[in-house]
Amino acid sequence: MRLQHGTVALVVALALIAGCGANTPDTASNTPQAVPTTPAATPVPAAAEPLTAEQVLANLTAAKLGLTKGAVQDEDTDPNDLLGRPNGYLSRASADLSGGDPEADKFGIDRGLVVEVFAAAADADRRSEYIQTALKSAPILGTEYHYRADSRRVLVRVSGKVKPTAAKKIEAAVSAM
Repeated sequence: MRLQHGTVALVVALALIAGCGANTPDTASNTPQAVPTTPAATPVPAAAEPLTAEQVLANLTAAKLGLTKGAVQDEDTDPNDLLGRPNGYLSRASADLSGGDPEADKFGIDRGLVVEVFAAAADADRRSEYIQTALKSAPILGTEYHYRADSRRVLVRVSGKVKPTAAKKIEAAVSAM
């Protein structure tokens, strides 16, 4: 019963509001009024598929930056166990780079360079911030250069052991992608 009274009150209120208008004379009552139209909604294009780590590694190798032993990781060789997992990356690759430690763990950042590709820039941002925060809080772990490509979905990590001049060349190659 209460619902019916509320509905009736709402209908009466809407009718009163609709009846309220400016008291101006209607000088063009016989003239058709233009009805404003809105353009049809334009569909938002889907974001292009991100580059793969393999493609990024191929581009960097083609730039003749001194990369060797380039390898694409899969879920069995990913040292971080983030490949294809929630909040992880879509693809990963690594390579040795002069200045890196060729005796370090296979596929690890200490060997020189790692490429991680994420579905969204925010995911790559989170990963980069996590790594940089950990390295700053424990300087004994070393340092890394981080460069971004492909609408910031690609994170290219370079070991801090690599000379700054070599890292600048990587940065230039990444920014050209």
